[in-house]
Order: sequence, then structure tokens, then C-alpha cells
Amino acid sequence: MTDTTEHLLKLTGLRCANCANTVRKALEQVGGVSATVNFATEEAIVHAPGSVSPETLIHVVEAAGYGASEINDAFEDVEPVVDHAARRRFWIAAVCALPLILQMPLATLGIHEHLSQTWQFALATPVQVWVAWPFYRGAWHALKLRSANMDVLVSLGTLAAYGYSTAIWWWGLAADVYFEASVVVITLVMAGKYLEHRAKQSSASAITRLLHLAPKSAWKKNDAADFVLVPLTDIRPGDEVRITSGASVPIDGWVIEGQSAVSEAMLTGEPVPVEKRRDDKVYAGTLNGDGVLICRVSGVGRTTVLAGIARLVAQAQGSRAPVQALVDRVSAWFVPVVVLIALLTLLYGGLVLDSWQTGVVRAVAVLVISCPCALGLATPTAIMVGIGEAARQGILVRDADALQQAASAAAVVFDKTGTLTEGQVRLTDRVLRDDDPLGQPATLVLVAALEQGSSHPIAHAIRTAAGHELPGSDLPAVSNFRTEPGVGVFGVIAGQLYGVERWSDQWANVGGGFWSQAAGRLMAEAKSVSVLSKAGQPIALLGFADTVRSDAMAAVRVVQALGLKPILLTGDQPEAARVVAAQLGIDEVHAGVMPAGKAGQVRKLMDVLPAGVIMVGDGINDAPALAAASVGVAMGGGMDIAMESAGIVLMHNRLTGVPDAIRLARRTLSKIRQNLFLAFIYNVLAIPLAVSGALSPMVAGAAMACSSISVVGNSLLLRRRSLQTHEKS
Repeated sequence: MTDTTEHLLKLTGLRCANCANTVRKALEQVGGVSATVNFATEEAIVHAPGSVSPETLIHVVEAAGYGASEINDAFEDVEPVVDHAARRRFWIAAVCALPLILQMPLATLGIHEHLSQTWQFALATPVQVWVAWPFYRGAWHALKLRSANMDVLVSLGTLAAYGYSTAIWWWGLAADVYFEASVVVITLVMAGKYLEHRAKQSSASAITRLLHLAPKSAWKKNDAADFVLVPLTDIRPGDEVRITSGASVPIDGWVIEGQSAVSEAMLTGEPVPVEKRRDDKVYAGTLNGDGVLICRVSGVGRTTVLAGIARLVAQAQGSRAPVQALVDRVSAWFVPVVVLIALLTLLYGGLVLDSWQTGVVRAVAVLVISCPCALGLATPTAIMVGIGEAARQGILVRDADALQQAASAAAVVFDKTGTLTEGQVRLTDRVLRDDDPLGQPATLVLVAALEQGSSHPIAHAIRTAAGHELPGSDLPAVSNFRTEPGVGVFGVIAGQLYGVERWSDQWANVGGGFWSQAAGRLMAEAKSVSVLSKAGQPIALLGFADTVRSDAMAAVRVVQALGLKPILLTGDQPEAARVVAAQLGIDEVHAGVMPAGKAGQVRKLMDVLPAGVIMVGDGINDAPALAAASVGVAMGGGMDIAMESAGIVLMHNRLTGVPDAIRLARRTLSKIRQNLFLAFIYNVLAIPLAVSGALSPMVAGAAMACSSISVVGNSLLLRRRSLQTHEKS
């Protein structure tokens, strides 16, 4: 298999969805090339063989009549390209159109006479010949590639009006001319594209916000052991960098000196600052608190987590949702059908109504009102806003397909350990006889002393509990310490032999059954039980469990409120799984399923639930199940998570991010449907009006511009709704 390279191209000159299709077809005529062109972002993601250079791809795009440049670094701060030539064309068109527009109402009121046809011809010709030239060029290149786009419609419509009017003027015929129709339509189309471009820039602002998080310079330690301010381009992995109080972190790295609280909200959405000490990881774009940190660089520029997130968001915003396939099929036939309707309208006016003048005007209105810009913007603008807002909330969406699948799923399958639970064993219970003079603190001191040299998870849980309850306490000395694998640890403290052992049947009948009953109660709650013994006699029982996450209950309840069925899928024992499921109100449990079998179980669930299932796991041992589900949601710190198998990654590691992602996906899909309705309703209502003569070419041009702007504006409402919802939560 030939190795391919991914190239990201910035495009210029796109005027509708079919322009994007034209560029895609042109690129894919190069051998081995596959391309995705996003009209909303004006970018192309191209996968090409290594033998195909970026220059070749750019030349192909230019040969198709559009502009292109390579984006070498998704992390670089690229200034918006200002098309000064297009701006000049617009203002010239506006100046020429103004007298033609004013003469119509003024003449109707009898304030002054019409502009002569010669003056109208003189005003219209520069617009039709020079200002509209990009439309002609785009139409020619599209037709060469056997495609049709907005340029074809605008060119045909305005040339028809201009050509007809020129013939009337040239031959001096006693008939009305429509120079103002062609000029005003061109002006309105250009104005609409300008406003549309501004709106699209606003909808794409999530990436811009990400890119502005990291500073462009850093305090680097030089050979003289001094810290000097240098550009990021001078920073390399292994360098030492000082991060001052209140400054943004410019690099990824590890703390080697200092202590501070760092806000990672801009990456994870988590508002609580994270304490950073020696050997802790820091990330570019986060905000340092009051302390000063010295860090060793592990990543800078495009190798940082921030840059990776920006690339992921950009690629996701440029991806195609499955619903877009229908839009593409409609767009492919839309322009030819519109041209046919316009031709029939022209023939109807000339042959049936016996007025070629009427036929021309109505045909021009049909061509102008039918530009498929709104149709092309309906899906990608909603996806851009939805995925951008998800990133702002610490939810990374890999592509638009994951968004659509999340919106339509019927069930959410949760892994247990590390997902619904903390993933760490904790000391939850200490059982002593009522008449025992030892007491809880003394018990904890003894077991902590015995376990201080062990690396077992139980020992870690005991030391953690002692650190929380007895901070700074001195532990007694332990002599004759020994470990018996599979049994426990033993040692002598103050002349007495103590042990921490795993519960076994040998203790069942000791103490009149008291210990047996207590152990049975703990095990019924799916807890591991250990015995603290003194001189071979039990003096306390210790219960250990992987506790349920604090936000698990809320997450499961919201999932149920959204109409989805929660399912527990775990490799743990059935008893432990049932306890967790009962606590959270989950009815369906599949326990004892090993990681290799989880993917098969997910497929079985998908056979029963054809609407699809969402799998939520830790992104590592659940990778096969995440890949098998309709969409996988990876839990984790977001920084070190293995994202390859998951369609959605929760960077903040909050389980409530699962229903948040589902709600945002549903709102995004709803916006897509609303946008498609808006796009189609314009044409469904406006084309018959244009055919009947109730819609003039100028009004058609204005309505066409409004249709595109309304679609983009409706998508931007998704961002406002997300902001309001996020603030309330």
C-alpha cells in the first residue's frame, strides 16, 4: 500500500457548495488523491501519495479557477486573507448600481425622468464585463469539469438580462431594458458573499480562541544559568523554561522546581485550578497562578497538546456528517434542474405569453434565486459551531459522524472501573468490637505502620486514608517484618506480633461469629475484607472498595432523562457489578466480560438496538469496545488519553460530560435540519414565484443573499444556546 501524506490547503474563491465539489473533483483527478473540501471553512484536507507535492495540488486548484495555499502548521496564527480585488469590484459595482436603483422609485413618483438607455448601458457594462469576470471564470472551469455551481447560475442570469437589454438598446427597439437587473444582482450577490464570509469567520472562532491561548515567547535558561525572553521558535525539548506568576504556559513540560496552582479550564473546561509540584505535567495554553515554576520542555509549537487539540477540532469541523451525503446528491442535480426550469420559463414567456421580454426577466429571476449557497452552508456551519462549542467545554469530537451518531443513539454502555467508579481501591470500613479499647485512630496507625513498605493496592489505600485522617502522625517502628504472598503482611510492634491478612474461613468461628457476620455484610456489598490480628487473634476488620464517582449518579439520571437506556458492561465480578448498578439505578448489567469480549457484547447490543449505542470507557483497555460502538466516549485526563479508538474524548474527565455531549450533538443535528429546511424553503417558495413573475431579479438577488445569511445566523444561535446552558450548569 502506498504511503500517503495529509495536506491542509486554504482555499479562496469558493462561492457555493458546488464550488467546493468542483475543487474536490479537480483534486481527485490526480492519481491516488482523496480530498474533503469544506465550503464553510474554505479548507481542503487532501490525502495524496508522497510523490504528489503540495505545489502540484495548489496548481490543480488554481487550474480549476480557485486560489489555494498550504497551511503548514495548524498551530500558527494565520491572519485572515483580505481579497482587496474583490473589495474594489464590489465598490465599483455599488457605485454603478446606485443610479440605476434610484431611478426606479424616483421615476415612478415622477420626480425626474428615466436615465437614458445609453447611460444605463454605460453603467452596466463595467460591472458586467469586469466586476463579474470571476463569475465567468468560475463557471467556465466548473463546466470544464462537468460540474455546475453558483457561478453558472449568476453568469447565465445576468448575461441574459444584459444581452437582452443591449440588443434592445443597440437596435433602438421600443421595449424596456433590464440593465439594472444584471447590475443590482451582481452587486447583491457580492454583498451577500461578504456578509456570509464575516458570519462564517464568527462560526469558526473556536479554533482561533484555542490558538491564542499560548504566548509566542518564553523565559529560557541560557548557558550562564540566566533566564532570557526568547521566541518560541528558539525553544527545544529538554530546555528549561521559567513560567512567571499569572503568565500563560508557553510549552508542554514537567515541573522540575517550584509549586503553583495552574488553571487548565481553557483545555479541560474544569474551573478548579490544579496544584503543580515537581514531576507534574504542565500544558501550553494553561494559566499559571501565584507561584513560579521551572519546567523542562517536552513539547513546543505544533508538538503540544494544545496544537493537537486545534488540529483535531479543525479536522472535525471540516469532516462530513452522513446527512451531508444527501445534500451533495441534491446539489449535484440542483443547478442543472434550475437551468432547465429557467429555459422552460423563457420559452413559456416567449411562445405562450408572446413576450420574450417577460420570459427573459422571469428566467433571470429563476436563475438568481436558485443559487445553492444556503444549501451548501446548512450542514458545515452547524457542525463548525457545534464541534467548536464542544471543544470549549472540554469535549473533543473526532468527526461529524460521531456527532450524528451520538445524537441518534438509543443506549449508553458504561464500563465500571475507572468510569462509573474512581478506579482506585479505598479504605471504606473499619469494624471493631464495641468493647474494644483500641479505637479507630489507633487501628489505622497500626495497619499503616505494617503496610508502609508494601506496594500492594490495599497498602496504598491504607496509607492514603492515614494521610487524610492522621496527617503528620509518627508511625510506630516495625521489626521482623515479613510478607506472605496471597496472605498478608506481619510484623512486631511494641513487642506484639500484628498482621494484616486477607479474610479467610479460618476466622469464621472466632469471637462467637461476630467477625464472620461482619465480614459477610461487607462482602455482600462487594467489598474486599482484610483482618487486623494481634497475637493470632482478630481485633479489627477492614473493608476496601472501588467507590462510585461523585458525579456518576447525576450522569446516569440525565442519560435516562434524555430517553437513553444506561447499561453496565464490566469485567468485574457479578456481585460488585450488581452493587454499583443498584446504587446508580442501572437495570441491565453484563458482568465478567473480559476486555477482548467487550467488543462482541457491544455488537450484540447494537443488533438489538439498531439506533446505535454509545460506549463509555477509559480509552485504553476498553479500546476494542469503543471502536465497535456507534460512537465511543473516552474518559480520562484528556491529555494522556488514547484517543485513536474514541469518537469523543472528555478532556475534563467528568462523567457528566457524557450527557453534555449527547445534548450538544442533538442540538447540532437539530440545527442542521433547521438549516436544510431554511435552505429548501427559500427555493421551494421562491422558484414558483420567479416563474410566475411575482419576483423580480433584484428581489431574487436580495433573497438569495438573505437565505445564506439566515442559515449561518441560525447556526450561530447554537453557540448562544450552548453558552447559556453552560453558564446555568
